[in-house]
Amino acid sequence: MRLAEEKDKGRILEYLRRGLQDCVYLYIDIMNYGIATENMKVWFAEETGRISLVVMKYYDSFQIYSESDNYDVSAVKELLEQYSVAMVSGKKTMIEQLAAVCPRYESTYGVVFVMDKYRKMNPPVEIIRATERDAREIAELICSDDEIGGHYTVDNLTAQLEERIHTKTGRSYIIRQDGRIVAHSATYAEAEGIAVVGGTIIDNEYRDQNYYLLLSNYMLQELDEESKVAYTFSLSDKMIQYHSRMHTKCGEYGKLVRK
Repeated sequence: MRLAEEKDKGRILEYLRRGLQDCVYLYIDIMNYGIATENMKVWFAEETGRISLVVMKYYDSFQIYSESDNYDVSAVKELLEQYSVAMVSGKKTMIEQLAAVCPRYESTYGVVFVMDKYRKMNPPVEIIRATERDAREIAELICSDDEIGGHYTVDNLTAQLEERIHTKTGRSYIIRQDGRIVAHSATYAEAEGIAVVGGTIIDNEYRDQNYYLLLSNYMLQELDEESKVAYTFSLSDKMIQYHSRMHTKCGEYGKLVRK
């Protein structure tokens, strides 16, 4: 493994593009931010002059990708021992192998969907495009749910949301009731022609209000109007069943969360 330089960016993106559904975050973040920033680093491995593995550190997480299921697990393990990030994610077969040699991390697995269908709706409540000022309150709501926010801290997630909104590489939509945010959904990453939807959460008191469907359809309509294909990642049985009825499965993924 070696640390990537800016001159490697084109080759790395070409490699990732071939398996986009299995590395969409990696692809978008490198496309948007380049190879190295204050909060991001990229490493890659080669075999006979061809890229065989890419690892990206973004804030306190790793994204990993290899076309082959026979990848160098020990190289990723060494990086984990050096950086001890809170989360690692990648396609299911890769995470299964890494989980076997990383006992300090707990594994979970889910499904990747292309969000290729939506219903045009006139929302009965106001859906607001969030600003950077809303980022901390959004982060607090997300971090109140272990399933989608357990690997973040409020400060860390606030910084990420602020950065995405400021750089226009992500957007958040919110619903407020009684002066507080009670529903949120976002694109966690965006580039030309592509977006990843995540961070969808409804306050427990409002889960009977159909806010999930309203937010999802509102955002998908906007993305479709911008000719952007939306992907999402689902872990829970409930959300996998929901997306299976609505959208097209395109992959399986896993994540490791530090115990």
